[in-house]
Amino acid sequence: MTELFQLDWHSGDAWPEWGADPPPRPAYEKHYVTGPHGDHHAGEVLDVVHGADVERPGETREYQILRCHPCCLIHAWPLPAPAALAAYYAREFYQRDKPDYVARYEQDRAWGEGCVHGPILQACLRYAPQTKTMLDIGAGPGIALDVGKAFGLETFGIEPNPDLCMVLERDRGHKMMADSLETVAERRLHHHGPPLAPWDLLYLYEVLEHQPNPEDFLLRCWDLLAAGGLLVVAVPNDYNSLQLAACARLGVQPYWLAPPQHLTMFTPKTLQLLLRRCGYAIVDTRATFPMEKFLFEDGRCYIGNNLIGRACHAERMAYELEAVRTGRWQQLEQEYRSNVALRIGRELVFIGIKID
Repeated sequence: MTELFQLDWHSGDAWPEWGADPPPRPAYEKHYVTGPHGDHHAGEVLDVVHGADVERPGETREYQILRCHPCCLIHAWPLPAPAALAAYYAREFYQRDKPDYVARYEQDRAWGEGCVHGPILQACLRYAPQTKTMLDIGAGPGIALDVGKAFGLETFGIEPNPDLCMVLERDRGHKMMADSLETVAERRLHHHGPPLAPWDLLYLYEVLEHQPNPEDFLLRCWDLLAAGGLLVVAVPNDYNSLQLAACARLGVQPYWLAPPQHLTMFTPKTLQLLLRRCGYAIVDTRATFPMEKFLFEDGRCYIGNNLIGRACHAERMAYELEAVRTGRWQQLEQEYRSNVALRIGRELVFIGIKID
């Protein structure tokens, strides 16, 4: 695929994703910090929010949302230590913060199979029909793995929660690792433990935004991919124009910010740049349904209201399932592809191929 966007990150002009009028910034916008491992971060502070402190369970802390020039990303600061973050996802994420997460995904399974993972994996098999093996990193409820298995792929998963791993392996027949990507990649690199053959397809659905160092994460993925293998990345599309318009109209703060769960806020441009500099050629881009449109309908503000949010999500699912049933899915999917250039849609889904 050709270059999607032009970028002059260090120019004095407005942030390119937003056009001529970027959102207002606090007076203390310039920020220069050095991380504990010598990593440097510098840029503008877009917002300040509070969230859980994963290094001190039960406490909260302030996070600055930094448009970081060295990283060419928008990310939270401070970034949690990887070990503390891994412990949080293994012991607290599902148990305390998202106790109904798995149940909701199961409730929405038909939509997840037919309108989310099914179309993505079908596209992958068109681009690389030789694909035989699939590794889902951050497998969660395992719906993507189930679809991959139905397509005839040999399915593997990495999931930090050991209880989910046990269910996916025992009841659904996937080969699971209750581990982190870092541990698996190191084992593969140094040939420790059982050999891990390169995979044909790596699947990262709503995973990359959780990583304190997404560039390092994607480079580890590169090491695990077979030559010519595919990488699927799906992330929230944050600071998009509909979100900013909703904040202005409703008088609310940026509601999409959720550190320490979401540490990086991606845009189409920053995701493209990250994938390309990590050694992937982008072969497919699409967005997902623009959920923000509900915020412009009277009485449909789902911000902070779970009941309205679930009703809006149910309406979105019914709309997409009807498109599948009536044979209009390809038309709708093309609309979602076009939305990437418009920088709208709640999530971004990019497919990249490993460049040797």
